[in-house]
Amino acid sequence: MKERSLIEVENVKKVYGDKLILKNINLKIDKGEFVTIIGSSGCGKTTFLKLINGLVKPDFGQVYVNNYDISTIDKIALRRGIGYVIQEIGLFPHMNVRKNISYIPNLIKKDSKEKVENKVKELIKVVGLKEDMLDRYPNELSGGQRQRVGIARALASDAKILLMDEPFGAIDEITRRLLQDEILRIYKQFNMTIIFITHDIKEALKLGTRVIVMDKGEIVQNDTPEEVVRNPKTSFVRNLIGA
Repeated sequence: MKERSLIEVENVKKVYGDKLILKNINLKIDKGEFVTIIGSSGCGKTTFLKLINGLVKPDFGQVYVNNYDISTIDKIALRRGIGYVIQEIGLFPHMNVRKNISYIPNLIKKDSKEKVENKVKELIKVVGLKEDMLDRYPNELSGGQRQRVGIARALASDAKILLMDEPFGAIDEITRRLLQDEILRIYKQFNMTIIFITHDIKEALKLGTRVIVMDKGEIVQNDTPEEVVRNPKTSFVRNLIGA
């Protein structure tokens, strides 16, 4: 079997109705990268992210994760190894924080209850919250606190790949900067691979080891943050940097 990067997308196209959303996307992401993706609304960013965990199936091309063509493997097993954090967070409102974080480990039943509980206590601290938060419910938390719990829940499955779809988009600027620092710390602590969608160029440049700029379903630049700023490849990228 050919040895591949951690994530590879080859010649992928995706169509919704008569609209071509992704046009011949080719991309390799290596273990340990923090890849930020930025582009205009409707350019295909979220569709691209969902390709990686099998929530969206390409109309043409292949997606490989951990050397496997994901069209040939069980999607539930695939998703259990990939954390997924979205802007709306998606916490279960009828469950307290403890149960939200432990949901996947309890579903898998790989670890003892004691081990799961210890993991939950560790993760609530990792995301910068106190242990007394564990008995609260989502409606008792601020937006920033809920987002932190969402990150803790994504980490609870021991995922080494974390997909984040504009996770800080609905949060005030001060909390947003704190969460940016938090996710950088977690990224380094857990040696993760993160793919992070944003609409904020400053956020993309601050967080990414690599920045991907998308426009109209295509990747128009794929570079380090420094190179994107120093040498924007298209007028669209130049306008983003100018903004």
